[in-house]
Amino acid sequence: MISVQSIIESIERHCRETGVAETTFGKKVVNDGKLLSRLRRGKSISIDTYNRICAEIENSTSEVAE
Repeated sequence: MISVQSIIESIERHCRETGVAETTFGKKVVNDGKLLSRLRRGKSISIDTYNRICAEIENSTSEVAE
């Protein structure tokens, strides 16, 4: 099972590695600049939001590798 903490850590790592602000990441992925702060406060996300986060991280990672 995926924990909220692991999602937060993945987003933080992605933002650090790509130089993207956390608010920019949230806006780009789900049109919510407060996504990460909401997760840190214990809010949940839908499967669709989780899939969008994963897709963004995967796509950005593959672009850097090319």
